[in-house]
Amino acid sequence: MTPNASHHVVIAGGGIAALEATMALRDLAEDRVRITLVAPEREFEIKALRTAEPFARGHVPRYALSDIAEPFDAEVRIASVDAVDGPNHTVRLDDGSDLAYDALVLAVGARPRPAYEQVLTFGADSRTDILNSLIADLEDHYTRKVAFVVPPGVSWPLPLYELALMTAHQVWDAGIDDVELHLVTPELRPLGLFGTEPSQAVTELLAEAGIAFHGHAYAEVEHGRITLRPGHERFEGARVVALPVLEGPELPGVPTDAHGFIPVDAHGRVRGLTDVYAAGDATDFPVKQGGLATQQADAIAEYLAAQCGAPVDPRPFRPVLRGKLLTGRGSRFLRHALAGGGGEGRASDLSLWFPPTKVSGHYLSQWLPRLTPGAAAPPAPAPGEAAIDVEVPLPSAYDSARRAMTLDPYSPVRH
Repeated sequence: MTPNASHHVVIAGGGIAALEATMALRDLAEDRVRITLVAPEREFEIKALRTAEPFARGHVPRYALSDIAEPFDAEVRIASVDAVDGPNHTVRLDDGSDLAYDALVLAVGARPRPAYEQVLTFGADSRTDILNSLIADLEDHYTRKVAFVVPPGVSWPLPLYELALMTAHQVWDAGIDDVELHLVTPELRPLGLFGTEPSQAVTELLAEAGIAFHGHAYAEVEHGRITLRPGHERFEGARVVALPVLEGPELPGVPTDAHGFIPVDAHGRVRGLTDVYAAGDATDFPVKQGGLATQQADAIAEYLAAQCGAPVDPRPFRPVLRGKLLTGRGSRFLRHALAGGGGEGRASDLSLWFPPTKVSGHYLSQWLPRLTPGAAAPPAPAPGEAAIDVEVPLPSAYDSARRAMTLDPYSPVRH
């Protein structure tokens, strides 16, 4: 199908949210739109799988963006967006050119930065080999204590739990039993974002792996010394592995909150601009997670398709929280069933959604296997498997996550 419509949608970004938006928009709007995907890199990778690479338990698959975009009749331009000119409906690209749009979807992600100096920060860039020396030092008995630290402000700590659990099983499998492993986090309970049952399941996983949990703890790291607040518990001589903190993209011409993130409504519309939308980590939704990013992208695609005349009743973004925890002994599936901000959640060794992918997107999860040579399309779901887990009331999700992150939900919007 070759699109022949004049309505031009520019989707900025080359990650999960951008690709989900491309697929969803083509499916829903059909030939009513012309799509241009503006991405800084020629390849797409599932970053959530990076935690497995240092332990030789998997690799990050990479896909050519052109191969993904072609079935959806989307043009690909390799560039980054430097600024947005809302009144004139154009974006300035880093190659100096201007690109006009009728609708613009910003899926440009957030900017990671290390929270501490002189520690191993996993996820600040594409490197996964930064843990190799740590694992080697543990196996060679040069390092005896490791602290996995969730910095304040990190809203998606699951990757650090994976690193801690897989490190534990790596050293125990090597017959080393004199290593101290600690997990330090501002959370009250392990992965408490998922509710009581998943948190209890993760608590048991940590205990079985011999990892000491320090909750409601804010770590100060200086010169190899870790001090926990409140209280003054200290660790001496520990190697530190931390997640990066995220900052908003702060694109010129785009409104931001006090933390640099783009304020959006339930349909992904950017507050203060016309015909501009945003999805994923760049937005002010507090929890930065790939599955949620795809759901934001789907909400935008439905709204845009309806605006273009497609027979679609656009639904607002209602987050469905899924987490596939890689443990070093298989996977644990976690989901949160909230009802007005409460709920017990669920945890299982069996899949709780379909397909049981690391990052679940309505379109992305179905299409990526088709791009892998020799791979078959996902089979039909088994009885009891669900493609959608739980609908989270939007205000409750925003408010509770913001309180957990100690952010000001009423911070002013600025340009």
